[in-house]
Amino acid sequence: MYPLTPLKVYMVDRVQDDTRCVVRMERVLSAIGVDSGDVVCITEDNLGDVVDELRQLWPPESVPEGQIRSYTRPLVFTTQVLGKRPDLKPLLARCSEGTSLGLLKNIYGHFTNAVDQHPHERDQRDNCVCWPTFNFGTMSGCPHGCLYCGSGRAGKFISIALNIEDYMERVVGPVIEAYPWNKVFRMILGGADLMAFEPEYGLFDLFTRKLAQYEDRYGHFHTGGANVEWLADLPHRDRLVGVWSTTCDFVAKNIEPGSGPAVERFKAGAKCEEMGIPARYKFKPIIPVRNWREEYAKAIEQALTLSNPESIGFCLYIWNSYSSLVNTIPPDMLDQEYLQVAEEAADKMKGTRTGPFPHHVRKEIYQFMIKEARRWDKDVLLYISTETREMWNELEDELGQDPSAYICACSSVAVPGRRLALSPGFRYSTYSPSPL
Repeated sequence: MYPLTPLKVYMVDRVQDDTRCVVRMERVLSAIGVDSGDVVCITEDNLGDVVDELRQLWPPESVPEGQIRSYTRPLVFTTQVLGKRPDLKPLLARCSEGTSLGLLKNIYGHFTNAVDQHPHERDQRDNCVCWPTFNFGTMSGCPHGCLYCGSGRAGKFISIALNIEDYMERVVGPVIEAYPWNKVFRMILGGADLMAFEPEYGLFDLFTRKLAQYEDRYGHFHTGGANVEWLADLPHRDRLVGVWSTTCDFVAKNIEPGSGPAVERFKAGAKCEEMGIPARYKFKPIIPVRNWREEYAKAIEQALTLSNPESIGFCLYIWNSYSSLVNTIPPDMLDQEYLQVAEEAADKMKGTRTGPFPHHVRKEIYQFMIKEARRWDKDVLLYISTETREMWNELEDELGQDPSAYICACSSVAVPGRRLALSPGFRYSTYSPSPL
């Protein structure tokens, strides 16, 4: 796992009630060189003090030379609530003014257990083209510290659920059985890069074992890092599909400080291909930094010469406003022409899902990325991720895929082998108004 250096480590007291949870926590602690005796046990009596400390600890004023700031984020070990959730308001009353209920939910494992992401009705309303897919997750927070990510910038700690055997039986298995149209499931919730904690955490071993109990069911791991060597030891790695959120080296170094060089993700993809695990890349978010053409051209060349991905997707920095752009990413890092266009279009793009860059800017950047990909591979499957119908209509021929039934990186029907596992009741992406 990543060489994290947390400022402090905590454990909710109920963790001690399950030996499996304790053993899992001790494996993680051993990997990062933290003694279990240094872990602070969270009880109802000391909750107020712990919350005050967590609110003040991170970010630190300074970081020792050689350490990565986002790796110092505190860790909180907990158990995920899988049934009826107790009311946390009495505990909130024990905390100082200004404490959010969301903070307590993360401490006490009130995570989203599973979610149907991008249902047809919602995407039709929001003019978003994607595929409905069930997402799973057992963690909240991430060590990458990406500036464009709310958790990466401001998250006070990483919360890690330890009762993942129970999660597989009570959440993952039932969801798989209830939704036969969903052939590939994503392990992605909570703004977490779960691969950063493997293999000590053991989530993907259990996940693939559960998937292997069903015919033709697979799981995506979704990562922005390169921690993959341990996958070779998984007995059911054939049930995995590797998906990388990737970028150019400048963005990786300056905007995703804990993720490592972009080229390492492509090398990791090649390693997975050697293991029989398909590699797929999503340039998401594409951030038009200064010299973005040279930066992304180099990254695409690396992606397609170092590995043989099944697909490559593109998605500009969206879901934001001009204000959030300049308040989260240093403006002097950005392409100044596009920055000015975004500023001039701020009022027009206000409240739109695809802000802050207007349609013509996004299209110009996508066309550049498509052209660069085709320089190196005429056959790799290309697509745009969570974009509008209008953008798909204009780029369909250049992308070379039908937007109503396209192969992307992490959809519910994008099974290994560059094919769609469609069923009679589930034939179309959310480009089309109905799955029937």
